[in-house]
Amino acid sequence: MSTEPTSLVLVLEPDNPCNTIITDQQTGDELYTVRTEHNGSESVTKIFNDDDVQLAQWVWKDVRSDKVTIGQGQPMSSSAWLRKSIIPFKDTVYFTDLNGRKFKWKGNAPGLSFELYSDTDKKNPVARFKKSYRYKDHKQSPPKEVYDPATLTITGLGLEILDTVVISFCILEKGRRARENGVATMAASVAIPHAAVATSAT
Repeated sequence: MSTEPTSLVLVLEPDNPCNTIITDQQTGDELYTVRTEHNGSESVTKIFNDDDVQLAQWVWKDVRSDKVTIGQGQPMSSSAWLRKSIIPFKDTVYFTDLNGRKFKWKGNAPGLSFELYSDTDKKNPVARFKKSYRYKDHKQSPPKEVYDPATLTITGLGLEILDTVVISFCILEKGRRARENGVATMAASVAIPHAAVATSAT
């Protein structure tokens, strides 16, 4: 009997934490939908499960942390839930699940590997994100361009808090990309795919 932990590979298409359809790589089933709505000066991102039940939403804030509402809970600052470490690991973010277990996202900065760890196992991540990328397969003649989609691989304890992992990832990855690409670029990147996501959801 295999002792290897089971894992779930989620595919994000498009590779945008604010507007994407998240599917199970193995089965192709749609598990989550993330949509961002722009109403005047306000932007709100919402995440739904496969039954179209809203799991969470967060209102974008330019200066302060985004305002997050999880399920039927009260709105709160994202920084109150996802607590950033200042020294020495300023690129680490902590949160506690409903059972009191502690987790931390490491690499919460541009250019770093973004991984989630349980407090009980600091060597093996329970979630790992890989951005999409394109490359040319020169083994074929003529060389063919290959697209490798963005994936979020979840294993171990991460599977027990799957919704929490996905919600926290989307919030933090949105912030990472805003810092990496600039707020103007981020706003443009979420405005265009939203139409496609909204259309596919109707």
